[in-house]
Amino acid sequence: MAYVVNDSESAALLTLPEHKIKIAQVRQQLDSLWESLHQDLADGQAVTRACMSNLIIYCEGDEQAASISRAIPGIVQNHPSRIIFLIGTGQTSEPGIEVFVSGHYCALNSGWQVCSEQIRVVSDGFTSRRLPSVTRSQLIGDLPTTLWWAALQPPPFAGKLFYKLASMADQIIYDSYNWNNPSKGIQAMARWVAAEKQEHVIFNLSWRRLKPWRSLLSQVLDPQIKPGALQNVTQLRIEHGPHALGMALLLLGWLASRLNWEPIEGRVALDKETVWHFTAHGRQIPARVVRLGGGEPTLHRMHWYWRTEQQSQHIEFSRLSDGRLGIVEDTSDVPTRVVAAPPLRRSALVAAQMAHRTRDKLFEEALEVGNTMASILEH
Repeated sequence: MAYVVNDSESAALLTLPEHKIKIAQVRQQLDSLWESLHQDLADGQAVTRACMSNLIIYCEGDEQAASISRAIPGIVQNHPSRIIFLIGTGQTSEPGIEVFVSGHYCALNSGWQVCSEQIRVVSDGFTSRRLPSVTRSQLIGDLPTTLWWAALQPPPFAGKLFYKLASMADQIIYDSYNWNNPSKGIQAMARWVAAEKQEHVIFNLSWRRLKPWRSLLSQVLDPQIKPGALQNVTQLRIEHGPHALGMALLLLGWLASRLNWEPIEGRVALDKETVWHFTAHGRQIPARVVRLGGGEPTLHRMHWYWRTEQQSQHIEFSRLSDGRLGIVEDTSDVPTRVVAAPPLRRSALVAAQMAHRTRDKLFEEALEVGNTMASILEH
């Protein structure tokens, strides 16, 4: 099954046709791809190769693989890489593992530039245990390696398969978006990150999606801008769309870690609402996380309440039109402040993180608090 890439996230890149081969023929087929490009060039032109990393991508089935494949050209255009694209349970023409080789390249005035050699490995599900050994044999040894865990289940839930793939990587990228059970997923990831953070750079794509929210909250709630709003907070409410509970918990974990809030209680109040209580400055602070009935699968609003000696005050932060976040003026006397928050494609998120190879301590601290919150909720 060869994926069509002309509707990809990067129309500027061209894709060579896939060739089904045996595992032992991978290097020979890659050489053949290079040779075919050389033969098509005019005099005075050349084929150049750009390769900064190995990128291992793991997903679970053909439907998900078709979606992920559309992001690959956008990734390698910004961060040229050798792609090893693993499909854990795919459709194969015969039992076992099938291997396909292709490449992505762009046209230059002086010739062509190859941005990616792609090796797609499809397992029928019964032979997925072989994927790590096949992967290891295809890595370029002197380049950094990133594992993008694109499966919908949290990485530790996959057991040995994930751990073996992770052992080959310097960086692990995952996404808590669309997890069936975000609380259990956060717990599993927090435990694994605590044990492995000295060995790997570990990153959640949802954390990068939260950057505009963190920026806006930091600006508006700064004590020099709004004195007392942080210290005298009385409650908050976060509203999110379907499949975005993980993002809401990560944002709440970031707030709690920055403000030294200690989670003491968590409960599911309604089918679509969860309530946590934190202690800070000798007071209890309730935080409600509410899932809306529809809308985009992202954060929609945050209501921040605090009290001064004169009165209770409130700010509503909201997703506005045209890819912006801002303050709803009708509900607050805070001066208008808006930040850009355009929807980001997965290709841009992954490529940006591949170029960022240092640990994010703010993320790790937010994840630790999220783990505590999830543990409290489970009890």
